[in-house]
Amino acid sequence: MKIFKILGIEPTKNEMEIKEAYLNKLSDTNPEDKPEEFMQLRKAYEEAIEYANQEDEEDTNEIDNTEIGLWMAKVREVYNNFRARNDINAWSELLKDDVCQNIGTKTDARDALLEFFMQNYYLPSAVIRFLNEFFNFEEDIDELYESFPAEFIDNIIVDGIKYDEYPSYSLFEIKDGLDYEAFLTDFYEMNRKYRERDIEKTYDLLQDLKEYGIYHPEVDKKEAVVLYNLDRLDEAWDIISNIDPKYNEVVEADLLKGMILADKGQNEEAKQYYKTVLKREPSNVMACEGLCIIYKNEGRFAEARELLTVINSEGYEYEEIDRLFDELNQDIINDYENKVRLGQDKFETDKLLEIAHTYYIVDRLDEAYNIANSIEVDENTDLMIYRLFARIYLDMKKYDEALKYADMWKNGIENASEEKLNNFVPKYKSMENVYFTKAWIYNQKGENNNALKELNKSLEILPNDVQFLNMKNKILFANQQYEEVLKVCDKIIEINPEVSEAYMMKIRSLYELEYLKEAFDECNDILYKDPYNLFAYIYKIRILIEVEEIEMAKEEIKSLRNEDVENQNLDFLEALILDYEDKREEATEIYKNLIKKLEEEDDGILAFPEELYFYYINEIFNTDEEGDVLELAQKGLKYSPKHQGLLYYKGIELSIREQYNDAKETFEYIEQLYPDNGYSDRKIGDIYNDQDLYEKALEYYNKQIEKEYDIDDYFKRVQVNLELLNLDDLYKDLVYLDKNLKDDPRLYEYFGIYYNMIDNAKKSYEYFIKAKKNFDNSDEYESSSYLEGTLGLVCAKLGMREDAIKYYRENYENTNDASDLIDIYNQYVKVGDFDKGEEILDEYLAAMNKSKLSAEAMSRMANLNIEKRNMKAALKTFSLMVKPEPDHKRDRAKLLLYTGNYKKALKLIEEAIKELQFVADNRANYITAGRICLELGDKAKAHSYAKKVIELTPVDNLKSKVDRLPYIYQYLGDAYIILGEYDKAYEYIEKALTSPRCFFCSEVKCIDAICSLAYLEYVKGDIDKVKAHLDEIFKLDISRTDAIGLAYKIGLFK
Repeated sequence: MKIFKILGIEPTKNEMEIKEAYLNKLSDTNPEDKPEEFMQLRKAYEEAIEYANQEDEEDTNEIDNTEIGLWMAKVREVYNNFRARNDINAWSELLKDDVCQNIGTKTDARDALLEFFMQNYYLPSAVIRFLNEFFNFEEDIDELYESFPAEFIDNIIVDGIKYDEYPSYSLFEIKDGLDYEAFLTDFYEMNRKYRERDIEKTYDLLQDLKEYGIYHPEVDKKEAVVLYNLDRLDEAWDIISNIDPKYNEVVEADLLKGMILADKGQNEEAKQYYKTVLKREPSNVMACEGLCIIYKNEGRFAEARELLTVINSEGYEYEEIDRLFDELNQDIINDYENKVRLGQDKFETDKLLEIAHTYYIVDRLDEAYNIANSIEVDENTDLMIYRLFARIYLDMKKYDEALKYADMWKNGIENASEEKLNNFVPKYKSMENVYFTKAWIYNQKGENNNALKELNKSLEILPNDVQFLNMKNKILFANQQYEEVLKVCDKIIEINPEVSEAYMMKIRSLYELEYLKEAFDECNDILYKDPYNLFAYIYKIRILIEVEEIEMAKEEIKSLRNEDVENQNLDFLEALILDYEDKREEATEIYKNLIKKLEEEDDGILAFPEELYFYYINEIFNTDEEGDVLELAQKGLKYSPKHQGLLYYKGIELSIREQYNDAKETFEYIEQLYPDNGYSDRKIGDIYNDQDLYEKALEYYNKQIEKEYDIDDYFKRVQVNLELLNLDDLYKDLVYLDKNLKDDPRLYEYFGIYYNMIDNAKKSYEYFIKAKKNFDNSDEYESSSYLEGTLGLVCAKLGMREDAIKYYRENYENTNDASDLIDIYNQYVKVGDFDKGEEILDEYLAAMNKSKLSAEAMSRMANLNIEKRNMKAALKTFSLMVKPEPDHKRDRAKLLLYTGNYKKALKLIEEAIKELQFVADNRANYITAGRICLELGDKAKAHSYAKKVIELTPVDNLKSKVDRLPYIYQYLGDAYIILGEYDKAYEYIEKALTSPRCFFCSEVKCIDAICSLAYLEYVKGDIDKVKAHLDEIFKLDISRTDAIGLAYKIGLFK
């Protein structure tokens, strides 16, 4: 059956199924936009319901005798009588029924009524409002949206409350027996064609409407307008002239007559009609424009422009008005310049000021300034000149000068007599214009709070001035006070529903507040009234993309492209869709081209310039694509100084460039603007972290974690606590993370580091192995650059030499860090495999691009000779070095100490100390120097070196040095040996041996501390104990040079 095909379902007698199908179809069929489709759908629904009820009626012939059913019969009776439908009293009687008065049935009655209105929707707004007062539609709107199609609630209920119906039903000359329902359906179809500018079809439908025998003055008005558009002026005049005078204001008869006469060239008569309209309605756009054109043609340019100024002050925005305004400014300038050229340059002061003001308007500020400056300031001109100079300096960006003149203007008004003020037109003597100008200046200075104060003073005087309200809106929007913007928008719309800027600002604010449904509905409302409003289309499509209705967004763009709409906003929206579809290269190219166009000529067309920069940066950040991210972010921020994403990229880029103060200020500004953001504290922490200011970094990471839960923030805190050696706090976070994460390799790596810190090499090894395994299997995380190297170190601590070599080698292959080769070298020479060690040393020198004659190569070979116990060869190699570094002098000095050349040793070590002063830690060199001085018998000098070591090694804050305690204790032990305080020396060396090994130590035991014990016994003269300690050392590391040197000194080898 055709009716079910229209409904989109198979034939059925299930009323619920029929109703559901009808509602689904109805959501896409607005009765005013698609009246023919709607009537077809409605007819199909009614016939389907009738079909479903046929059998029941035949079998039972029952009717709905319930309370609601009987009441709805009365509702149908009122609705079907057009006279009663428009009579509030008739509806009032209906509401007195028990079903409406009884709290238990009132909601059922409401729902039944609304269900009826879904099919019978031509209702006067007065009736909808009356029913709203009784049933509280607005209060229960959320419930209604759940129970009925949103389109029905929006179009019939919400709009019925908000707006008067069109055409006004009260203007019908109602007669019984006429089909008003069909008339209204055809009327809306006619109006739709008119809005689409299909004038010929509109005219045909108007003729059809006459066949109904129903009179409404709006039909005559529309026919006159259509005939005017078709240039059938006499016919249009006849129709508008014959309308009953009581409808003159309703149908704007005087305006239409003025337009017709103007087009016929009868300007004097046209002017009278326009003036009549403007006397009644001073800001009527069409009358102002019509009269303006006549004045322009008569050469009355200033008067013509004043008419347009009236329109602009009411907030109207039309391209034609803007074009006329520009033409008139040029006309005034051309007229002035022609007269000057002809020597007719004697102008009255007020005329000259008008000319100067015109130059100011067209941004020819020097000419404006020169003319204004040529006028003498006196009682008759001061207020005009102060006003003009305030605005000229404003546009010159000389804000302090502008404020000075604005205050002079203000003081001039305050101190002027009433007689003087009477000589000035309102724009010069009104205090609200002074405040408005000051607000404008403060706004341009970036002092929006001061701007708002001045604007509010203007609004105290003229609370309904649309120009003031529009500017207030712009400032509130810039301040991101979007809720306040919405209030001001509603006020403007209430004052003048034709101010398009208020609707646009409302949509933008709703969008920024993420009230996307409300913004979308507002777009549809605008498009219903103005189907060619591109701004509304742009935001509508932007919202569709935001809610991921990509196909719908594409359809909207396609329909605009089919209408030959070429607009940069559509290009931008298409790029967003490509971005969403992961076609990033295509999107990036569009963004790039749009930025190029924008920077060549910013014509103000682009609705989202700041978003354009943001999305482009988003695409090129951390890629090889060309583009200065900081510069791009700054350009975008000119359009929206508080754009969160652009501020974020600005801060990140400043951090990358190590402009840390500026980066920190940027993220602090983000925190101020967006206190609930999820990253500013983290980023400030990162900035401090990058500067090694770990305490401050920890402060901000703690704030970030308190604000919101993010695993990555815990890892940042772990890293900083590691740097600060806050091992207890570090362990607490690791335990917490262990409970909340599964197989996260980062966690295992940090556990490995922690256990290495507390010298539990076995546990450390277990966690590092787990970390490596999980990193290898992870697509999400990459291992740190030092994992294998640290694993090699832990293996060395455990005596797992082969494993240590393997992991050092892996780390070298991953990082090309040649120090790993030295670690491998050390593992070979420890066990006396000098051939393999020399092979690795050669590999190291090649990796470092060092020749065998370089200082480093010779120093390494000299030390290798010491490790081989070939002291003679070592001495020779050192002697051949040219321009040795301080470290090479240190190593040679130690060798000379052990071989007995003390004076030369002292000279070299003191040279090294001097060269390393203020550059490196000299404590090891002071110890060597002290030992040499003891051999030379200069105890005083030896003691001075030892005391320097003690001064540089405080023991009152060892918590911050927990990763290197043996290192510290050993220095102190060595110093006290030189001072001859052997008990203290032994105490510290014992601490070195019993403390957790240094984090960076790769020894099974602290061999350096045992070397110190051996030296202590050497100084005390107990050679047997020296030998015992040396024996212990060589079992652990046969290559330890300090031990080899001491062994040589006591004659264990030659």
